[in-house]
Amino acid sequence: MAEDLIDKVFSFFSGDGGEADDMKIFLKQTLKDLGQNKYAKFFRVKTGEADPMMAAFFYKVFRIMFAFRTFSRDEEKMARLRQMILTTSMDKSILDTAGRLNPASIEERAQTTAPVDLTAQIEADIGRLRTAFDEHRISAANRCYNLATALSQLANFNFPGFLKKFDPNFTGGNFIVEPKFSAVSADIIVKDLGEFLAVSHAMTPHVDWEPLLDLLKTCAGAEILKPDHFAAMLVSLRDLHQSKMLELIARYAGKNPVWQWKPQIPDEHIGEAWLEAREEEARENIGKINFVQKHSQIETLTKHIFEDAGLVRLENYNTAKGEVLRKRDLEDFVYAEGLNYLRAFLEDYLEKEIRELCDILLIRGQWTNNAMSKEMSEALYQLLEASAPITELDERLAEDGSDGSRLKAAVMRVDRDRTQARYINSIVGSNNEQALEMISAAAQNFIVIGKHLKVLIEDGQKKRPELFLNWRELNSVSKSPLIQRMTDDYRKINYFIQLMRLCTQ
Repeated sequence: MAEDLIDKVFSFFSGDGGEADDMKIFLKQTLKDLGQNKYAKFFRVKTGEADPMMAAFFYKVFRIMFAFRTFSRDEEKMARLRQMILTTSMDKSILDTAGRLNPASIEERAQTTAPVDLTAQIEADIGRLRTAFDEHRISAANRCYNLATALSQLANFNFPGFLKKFDPNFTGGNFIVEPKFSAVSADIIVKDLGEFLAVSHAMTPHVDWEPLLDLLKTCAGAEILKPDHFAAMLVSLRDLHQSKMLELIARYAGKNPVWQWKPQIPDEHIGEAWLEAREEEARENIGKINFVQKHSQIETLTKHIFEDAGLVRLENYNTAKGEVLRKRDLEDFVYAEGLNYLRAFLEDYLEKEIRELCDILLIRGQWTNNAMSKEMSEALYQLLEASAPITELDERLAEDGSDGSRLKAAVMRVDRDRTQARYINSIVGSNNEQALEMISAAAQNFIVIGKHLKVLIEDGQKKRPELFLNWRELNSVSKSPLIQRMTDDYRKINYFIQLMRLCTQ
């Protein structure tokens, strides 16, 4: 029968014979198939109407599903059901591990655990969670939730709208008064039939629904789907699908031999989503721990390095103005803190103490190794030239600067025109690259100076120093003992290099 109908459909589109004749053949064959179908009582062949018995079938499904329809429209209850489905797919060890990764638990542990140790513990818990909440458990959670989604799809089919076509006085949810269904022209329910077939496709009796029904009963506090009625409904729905009766009615009523419907098959991945969310949340906490630790270290280093508390030296490339960009989800001035400290160090120490010390060592010192002297001298020269590019970058970002004026105009428009974001990020990104280059170059030159100071300190502490021929003379022109002075400056340079590393991580 079905093969014969397909042949007729192909003939209809092949161009063989007249189009009107092909349609007659198709309608004749479909009528024959409708009359022989086990659900033939759903359709009145002579009048082309859907029979009240079809409406009665839909009404029965609606009654069975109504309690769950109400339940599924409560977002809090559905969220609770989702959580229960996830929880039942886990064992105690998984729940305990997930509990340790809870932000409140991490915050509590942070009070008594060193940041490095706490970070290691969190990473270990993430690994344990991924191992324990494996593919088998994830699949179980997904299957159960997809059954719940299939239930929700069917329950939220527009039964009231469909049944109202058979009984204009029908009121959804009122099951006290029996509706009085009448036959309706089948062409007005074609769309409804397609939607119903789509949402009922996944309602198969061949899967285990019992765990979900038990969870629903626990979640709702009452039995909202009676197992025997529900099981019978599943069998009826599968039988109706297999009969192809609704498709035949839709094709005949719509005079469309290729009418099709697309099944809505739930494919939610709540297991993977839960695991990813736990890991992301845990890594955010690691990020917060590292951020606090990093800024604690920065604060400690700045206290060791700088005497002046007023360290804001850049007017435009600074964290305050970068925050304005960050709040708009734009790239901000990521190296503002580091460049600001570099500027302060150059002004407060390089151009004063370190330059004065290097003048004693490089100009007055009688070196036995000129290569060392030359390398140290070149690093000092590069550092003395480092302030000018920083000033240029900062001035360029002023409101009347070449980049600042463009940024100001683009930022004013970005809230209503997000295409400006790429333009803004390009300008800011370019300045960030230059800032990083300046910090990296300066840090490298300070490393060179620090390295040579360390060698000179070790040499000066020998009974017979080898690098200078005039150690005594150099010591006499220094405002404080030269070895102690070099040691203090070396320590300060070392702290500063650590600071730059933290500010560029």
